[in-house]
Amino acid sequence: MTDSTCELCLNLLRADTEVDVIALLEQAGYWNDRDAWRYFGDLENNWSTIGNQQSSPDAALVEKLVNSVDARLMGECYVRGLEPDGATAPSSMRAAIAEFFDDTRLEQSPSAGLIKNWPDAKRTEIARSITLAATGAKARGASGNPCFTIVDSGEGQTPDDMPVTLMSLSKTNKLRIPFVQGKFNMGGTGVFKFCGKSNLQLVITRRNPKAIRNMTGEARMWSFTVVRREDPERGRRSSVYTYLAPLWKDESPSKGAVLRFQTDELLLFPQGKEPYARGCKWGTAIKL
Repeated sequence: MTDSTCELCLNLLRADTEVDVIALLEQAGYWNDRDAWRYFGDLENNWSTIGNQQSSPDAALVEKLVNSVDARLMGECYVRGLEPDGATAPSSMRAAIAEFFDDTRLEQSPSAGLIKNWPDAKRTEIARSITLAATGAKARGASGNPCFTIVDSGEGQTPDDMPVTLMSLSKTNKLRIPFVQGKFNMGGTGVFKFCGKSNLQLVITRRNPKAIRNMTGEARMWSFTVVRREDPERGRRSSVYTYLAPLWKDESPSKGAVLRFQTDELLLFPQGKEPYARGCKWGTAIKL
């Protein structure tokens, strides 16, 4: 939780190859430290779920953008003091768009909640809160694969909630929320197998302060982790997905907490041709 932790996070964000990511984690002493890695979803047999998601990379990538849309709507719901699964929450996605972005309700305006009716300036302004940027190797030129970074200014997550939200599997986080698309708490993992040999994914997140119930200092911090695939070993017959969680690993080996640090803003959003140039005060960035 020092400046070096923030520096590691930013270096991982700017790394565009598996080799660079692994080198950074080796230098930090994490890559080969088995106790610093926690099972994704706290399930050793998570390959059975994660390895049987999407069959094509484009569909898997779309799942990440769908999750960002959900995060934006959830964030707006919390900002207004509403419980997403409560009786006063919007009953559909269109109703949520009408209430959160058109400041009206469907019963008051039949055309509310339809993005096609928005003026260009409004559409652009709101679109800037969810972005997709490609970096690294190009289709022509440098050899290798590109990286894709999805950033949203949605609800974000606290460091201690990461294991039960962004790093969870098959939980009922969205099951009873009528205005989001995600329901099964697994679709976002479908992209892993398309992310190079080690299936690396970087996640950086910070909770929207207006959506925090517990006002402790660490709840307001940025946190980050790296997801990886580990090959079968020690009698295990399938691969397993783990994520970096090195804090307090001595007390709880392979059941630690994610890294975190304090800063007001990170440059996560793209601006023009620059991938990390526009500030973000909360939300989530995922680099594949």
